[in-house]
Amino acid sequence: MSGFGVDYDEPPVPPPYDEAVGDNVTSMPYVALYRSALVDSEGLEGIPEPVPLITATLFTDSTAWIVGKPGHGKSFVALDIAGCVGTGQPWQDRGVIQGLVLYVAAEGVSGMKRRVRAWEQSYGRKMTGVVWLPMAVQAGKPAEWRGLRELAAELKPAMIVLDTQARITVGMEENAAKDMGEFIDALEKLRQATGACVLTVHHQGRSGDHMRGSTAMDGAATTVIRVEKDEDVITVKNPKQKDVDEFDDIELKLTPRLESAVLTLTDGKTAAGSTAATKTAQRWYETFQTDKVTATKLIDAELTTKATFYRHVRVLIDQGLVVKEEQGRSTYYSLNRVPVS
Repeated sequence: MSGFGVDYDEPPVPPPYDEAVGDNVTSMPYVALYRSALVDSEGLEGIPEPVPLITATLFTDSTAWIVGKPGHGKSFVALDIAGCVGTGQPWQDRGVIQGLVLYVAAEGVSGMKRRVRAWEQSYGRKMTGVVWLPMAVQAGKPAEWRGLRELAAELKPAMIVLDTQARITVGMEENAAKDMGEFIDALEKLRQATGACVLTVHHQGRSGDHMRGSTAMDGAATTVIRVEKDEDVITVKNPKQKDVDEFDDIELKLTPRLESAVLTLTDGKTAAGSTAATKTAQRWYETFQTDKVTATKLIDAELTTKATFYRHVRVLIDQGLVVKEEQGRSTYYSLNRVPVS
């Protein structure tokens, strides 16, 4: 406890809320709740930092959107992410915290099987840790959504994918702030019930780079990922991160496999990343030599931006230039030789 605040390792639990009664319940339990939740400047230190589900990309206990124009590969990217989180496989060279994924396939699973089999052959393993719900659960129907929320609370997934928003918001007007406010509230309740990263697949507007519909969704998102396809190259962009730096563009190649296709990093992107990572390593050596240091210390030294730092560390580990060590709950990095161009 700090000041008149609450210990955020054990956040306050609101009193039971009867949706049938609504605002007619007494306000007294809420006054006590709000009083216990107050924090002062010192108490802010107890609020935990965002926990990455995928390094510098997606976070636990968050709401995120992946958007793109029709046919630009947004569902391919969503499934690739889901498979990597479910299995613990790094996503396109980015570290992952393994956990169960609940994939609400609201558009059906007829094409999903082919994509999963192609993914499995590409990675050389089964896509374990992912379960599909092939139903368009409606966010605008309280009983249906409560059922999804209770199921998710039982499963305790690390990630929930909702594919697509249009199929789970039938009858809701996506341009209406009121309707989308209700949808956002439904997503928030799903997140609160599970602590998961709730990732919604949605269409991009026909004009501009924003997601289609009310701007309320942009405001509510912890993370927004946008995908753009040019022939067989899909570029993954990051127009919004609420709490950390946006990550650099990721170029992926859509490669035919079996009766579908898989995503891989393009050779050009990998080569460019290698050169930039070496420059980061040289600045690293100038400051810390071969000492063991935490990521926080390295980022605070402003070797590069936070998002780019994690991408460069992955490249340097692959090159054998950096060693990563886990000691208790802490992670340390060290250079094992002098980096040269």
